[in-house]
Amino acid sequence: MNIRHSLLLAVTSLGAMTAIQAQEKLDIKLTGRALFDLATYSQNDAAKTQDGEMIGGAGIRDMRIGFKVNYGPSWFFRGDVTFANNKVSLKDIYVQYNFSKDNFLRAGHYTVPFGLSSAYGSAKKEYLEEPEGNVYQPGRRIGLMHTISNHHLWWQYGIFADNSALTTSTDKSGPQGFTVAGRLIWRPVMGEGAGFHVGLSGMHVKAESDLKKGSHIAYASKYLTAVDRRNAIAVDLTDARWENKFTAEFQGIYRNFQLSSQYYWSHVNRLGGNAYDTKGFYVSARGVIVNPVDYKYNYVTSGVDSPGSNNLELMLGYGFLDLGDTHALAHSNIPGMAGAGKMTDYSAGLSYFFNKYVTVRLNYHHMDVKQWSQTETKKVDALQFRVQYIF
Repeated sequence: MNIRHSLLLAVTSLGAMTAIQAQEKLDIKLTGRALFDLATYSQNDAAKTQDGEMIGGAGIRDMRIGFKVNYGPSWFFRGDVTFANNKVSLKDIYVQYNFSKDNFLRAGHYTVPFGLSSAYGSAKKEYLEEPEGNVYQPGRRIGLMHTISNHHLWWQYGIFADNSALTTSTDKSGPQGFTVAGRLIWRPVMGEGAGFHVGLSGMHVKAESDLKKGSHIAYASKYLTAVDRRNAIAVDLTDARWENKFTAEFQGIYRNFQLSSQYYWSHVNRLGGNAYDTKGFYVSARGVIVNPVDYKYNYVTSGVDSPGSNNLELMLGYGFLDLGDTHALAHSNIPGMAGAGKMTDYSAGLSYFFNKYVTVRLNYHHMDVKQWSQTETKKVDALQFRVQYIF
């Protein structure tokens, strides 16, 4: 499906929904966003030798059009299509039934709950790209999920098909894997402008199958940029059976200051009883330093909303990702071991919110990458600028 046909389909669908709205009195809202990036890079000799020279330039991180539909207090529908990189793909496509505002059931294609970062869209995070530790977040899957909460507790859990279910028939993919996931949040103290929550997410993943590669679980982290998308580190465990992974999170706000952190741990069970363990971590602090306003806690997603009226925000962060299990790499044959290793980064950023629709952002990352198969450490600096709008 090309972009012209997709846009025609979106316009036709919107027209049909408008006609239905007149008959059924639906509440329909058109949504959209566009994220435009500029980036430049600096590398040491080891990075140029191992990866090649990174190329600065411009890119589209995301460009979406969609709709939200409310039918009475109980039914909610959402549909988003992205046109980034001259390709069409699905984002959030789901139906939701609300037993109450704090208790709902969702079915369709959407983000799997796993940690704090799953509470935010790409346009509302303090980083332009996900921290490298968030490579464990599986993204969107087809699934069924239940959410229930009160002032102090929030729980979201569900079951999801693997990624091949969206694009490949089972005669070509082989047996599909599945994911069971849940995120539990405790808010012992949370009020206007001050409070914190702690949380734990868990996930059991049956390895995805491929008729050519067999069952496998793979992870890859890029250089935290959407313009040059080459991998920094990667591992592909083609002898994987299943995986258990967890993340612990903290989020606190005090007026115009916010602190968030996550620790990740993954245990992959492999054929023959061998295991492969990896881990990651990030912490970020941000504050509104010009025209300061209090951050607002979002009780629906257990996240924090961005400011939105002539506010300048400063962000500082640190993260690491360790995809190299030293014991497993030294004592077993892993075909996908060449890209395994450890990545760390130090980040700083500025975001200026003109209003709730338009934001300009500047991010800097210094990244060190040591791969298992190499003796020298790669060092990469990335400076990125983004203009985004969302409605």
